[in-house]
This record gives sequence, structure tokens and C-alpha cells, in this order.
Amino acid sequence: MRFGILGAGSVVRKHIEAARLVGIEVVAIASRELERARTFGVPRAYGSYADLLDDPEVDAVINALHNGLHCEWSCRALAAGKHVLCEKPLGCNPAEVEQMVSASRKAGKLLMEGFMYRFHPQMPLILERVRNIGRIVHINSYRMAYGRDRGNPRYWADAGGGALLDIGCYCVNFSRAIAGEPLQCEAQAHFENSVDLTLTGMMAFPGNVTAQFCCSMEAEPNFGAEIIGTAGRIVVPHPWMPPAWPTEFSVVRDMKAEVVCVQAKEVQQHVLVGFAQQLTHFKECAEAGREPLISAADSVGNSRAIQMLLESAH
Repeated sequence: MRFGILGAGSVVRKHIEAARLVGIEVVAIASRELERARTFGVPRAYGSYADLLDDPEVDAVINALHNGLHCEWSCRALAAGKHVLCEKPLGCNPAEVEQMVSASRKAGKLLMEGFMYRFHPQMPLILERVRNIGRIVHINSYRMAYGRDRGNPRYWADAGGGALLDIGCYCVNFSRAIAGEPLQCEAQAHFENSVDLTLTGMMAFPGNVTAQFCCSMEAEPNFGAEIIGTAGRIVVPHPWMPPAWPTEFSVVRDMKAEVVCVQAKEVQQHVLVGFAQQLTHFKECAEAGREPLISAADSVGNSRAIQMLLESAH
């Protein structure tokens, strides 16, 4: 399976390097600026997204465009007969996500939302250890970062900008992976030009589980998550993209901390292991015609929770 990439942002180099780690071929890349596309060292560079979709040697597309272009170009790629791995968030709202899912089913091609942290060997271990801390009562997570230049699409309301869609979506997804679909969502935010720069959210789940998170594009970079149960808690210093290999998290019970060292011999011991395993999983699911780990229902659920949070904040 040969991949093409739509977009030329910072995440693109991560996808290209991850593909090399697992022997997946990236044969084409498209940007609105041809010269920029050529800087990535991919065999074929296009100055038009449509030209890449017309390439018969591209079997699957990684949509790494800004959030506001995810729906349009994922649907066009699916209609062109390409499988689509689309960067998170899949769409800017539930209507877009459902449109994309419908386009996938109509084309008979795989569509998957790219939450690379779910494919890091750390995450399955966390979900396994959750069973050892009793009934879950609360989940806390956060992802902070300083924003980019104000000309970046992350600051454009009509491009799906804002802290929640850009980085808070990880926190929403993490909580849902553990607790299911939220029954209630509330949020408060600092808005500038209709874009949330900092947002704090609360979610209530079945079984009296609550979750709180904070995401920001105007704060010192910081990451973390904690899962609290009736018989212990799990502390994850780097839930999204651990900066080193191996990575570690802690399971605390009876006031004693057990440090869990994540060392999976069967995967690439590299900082981009999440991206690499995600690509491998996507490729295998597309070739076998099976449902991926991040299913269409999962993506719809994440988008609905995000929409409730944004409506509450506004």
C-alpha cells in the first residue's frame, strides 16, 4: 500500500519518518505551494491536492491539512478510491464527522481518525492496569502549549481553530477510552476572536465517573493524566507523545508506587512509535477490510462530546 500526504505542516515529517520506521512507502505529497512540497524529499510533489488524488499510484491518503479542510478533502479522497487516515480531530463538528463516515461507507474505503497516542505500547498497558485500581471515580488530564504565530489556522474560527479541537481532543478521547460516552459536558474558556485559547472541561460518565481536563494554547507546555479509582490511581507523566524510550507511568496502591516501564520488544523503540504503529494498524485494517481500533462510532462520539463542551463554553 502506497501513501500520499495532503499538507505540509509540522506533523508531516513525523508521518514520513514513522513510515520509514515500518517500511511503509510514501510516494507523493501535496501542498498549495509546490516548492514547499518538494522540501520533504518524497518522490512526487504536487502543488495541488486534487493532483495527488488523481495519482493512480496512491492507494491511501494521510490528511494532514488544517482542521477546516479535513471533511472536504477526506471526502474527496474517499470518492477518488483512496483509504484515508485523517489527523485528529476527524471533523470540526458531528455533522462533518457523520458526512465523512457516510462517504467512507459509500466508497467502500477505510477512514480512520489519527490519535497516535492510542497506538503507543503505553496505552494498552494503562488500560490493562485500570482493572487493578478498583472502581474508577475520576479522570484528570491536561495538555498545554504555547501557540504558534497568529497567522496559523489554529487561530482561525472558520478553520476549526482553538485549543479544544487542536489539543484538548486528546483529553476528551483519553477519558472516553476509559469511561465510555459522557452523559453531561460543561466547560469554561478564554476566547479571542471566537477561538478558545484556554478551555477547562468537566464530563460526567455512567457509573458516577467524572473527568476534568484543561487545554491551552497560551501556557507553558505541560502534559499529564491521572486515573483515580477506589483502590488506587494511575499517574501518567506523558500520555500523548512520550519524549523518550522506554517511557514510564506509575500505579499507586496503599500509598506505594509501582513504576511500570514500557518496553515492548516487538515495536520500534523510537519517539515516533505511536505514529509508526498507527500507520501499520491502518494499513493492515485497510488491506483486511476490518474495523480499526479508532472506529467510526468512536470518532462520532468524540466529536459529539467536543461539541457539547464548546456549546457550554460559549
